[in-house]
Amino acid sequence: MRYYSPSLFNAFNICKRQSWLMSRQLSADQYNEFLEIGRLIDEATFKRQRKRIYLADLEAILDMVVKGKDLFYIAEIKKSSKTLKSGIFQLKYYLFLIKIKKGIKAIGLIKIPKEKISKEVLVTEEDEDKIIDVLMEMERVLSQEVPPKVDIEVKRCKNCAHFEFCWS
Repeated sequence: MRYYSPSLFNAFNICKRQSWLMSRQLSADQYNEFLEIGRLIDEATFKRQRKRIYLADLEAILDMVVKGKDLFYIAEIKKSSKTLKSGIFQLKYYLFLIKIKKGIKAIGLIKIPKEKISKEVLVTEEDEDKIIDVLMEMERVLSQEVPPKVDIEVKRCKNCAHFEFCWS
C-alpha cells in the first residue's frame, strides 16, 4: 500500500479533484486570500511552544511537537472550526504515519487559536481501518488519467485555491 503526504490525504477527503490536481503538481493560486490567512495564523500563533518538524520520509510538516513525560504530542493548527472534521482526520493520519513508519505512538492536539479550541485526538483501530480504506481509494482515483468530475454540490469551491482549474 502506498502512503501519501498528509496534505494530499487531507485534500482527498475534502475534494478528490483537488487532490488529483495536487498529485500532478498543478499548484493552487498561492495568492488566494484563504491560503494567505492560513499562513498568517501559522506564523503568528504558539511562537514559544512552536517546535516545527519536517519529516521528509513522510512528506509532512508537523505544526507543533511537544514532548510530554512519556510520549509526544503532535499538534495541528487550523484557522477555523469549519474544517474541524477534516483537520481531525488529517491529524489522525499524521499519528497513523508516525506509528507505522517511525514506531512512535503519540497523542494529537487540534488547535484553533482564534476560537480558543484545543482538542485531544486519539487514533482507534476503527480509525486505522478507515485510513487504510481511504489510502486504497486514493491509489485508485489518483492513478486515473483524467481528474474526477467537479462536484457541483460542494459549497466551499468558491474559496478553493484550485477554483480556476475547475470552473474556468
